Amino acid sequence: MKKIILAVALLLGAASTSQAQTDTAPRLGLKAGASVAILSGTINADPAFRTDFVAGPMLRLKPSRQGFTVQLEALISGQGANLETSTGTKAVKLYYLNVPLLLRQYIGGRFYVNVGPQLGVFLGSSTGAYKSVDGALVGGFGLETPGGLVVDLRANYGLSDINNDPAERAFREYFNLGGLQNRVIQASVGYLFGKK
Repeated sequence: MKKIILAVALLLGAASTSQAQTDTAPRLGLKAGASVAILSGTINADPAFRTDFVAGPMLRLKPSRQGFTVQLEALISGQGANLETSTGTKAVKLYYLNVPLLLRQYIGGRFYVNVGPQLGVFLGSSTGAYKSVDGALVGGFGLETPGGLVVDLRANYGLSDINNDPAERAFREYFNLGGLQNRVIQASVGYLFGKK
C-alpha cells in the first residue's frame, strides 16, 4: 500500500512539475462569475443567501518547479444577504473591492488548490452603516487549462466585524452577541492571457 501511495505522489509531482516548467512568465487575466453571500451574526432577522456578481483582473506569477505559485486579484464583489423580518424581506446589498493574495499549489498539472488572506475595501451598500475595511480568509480549488481557461470555486470567510452602527455595536457588546461578518461562496470563469 505504501508503494502505491508513493507511486501516485511521484506521478502527481511529475505532472505538476512538467506543467509548471512550461510557464515562462507571469500571466495577467480577467475573471467573472457569481457571488452567493450571507451575513453571519444578524439580529432580529433570519438571513438568507443573496446572489450577485464578482469580476475583475488577476495576476498569476510563474509557478515553481514544484507547482507552487502566488495569484493576486482585484475583484468587485456583490455581497450581503436577504433578511427575513416580521415585516417582510429586505435585501442588504454590500459591495467590496476584494484583494485576495492566494497561495496556489497545482496538483496533477491542471488542478489547483488556493488559500490566503483577503482585504476588502467597502464600496457602498443599499442600507446600514458598515466599516470601510473587511478582512477575510479565502480557500478553494479550480482548474487551469494550458490554453489559459480558469474555472474557480472558493469560499470567503469574513474575520472582521463589519457593523459600523454605534448603537447596534453597543447593543451587541452589552448582550455579548458578537459581530457581523461576511460569508461568501464564489464561482467564476476566467482567462489568462499570454503563452505558456
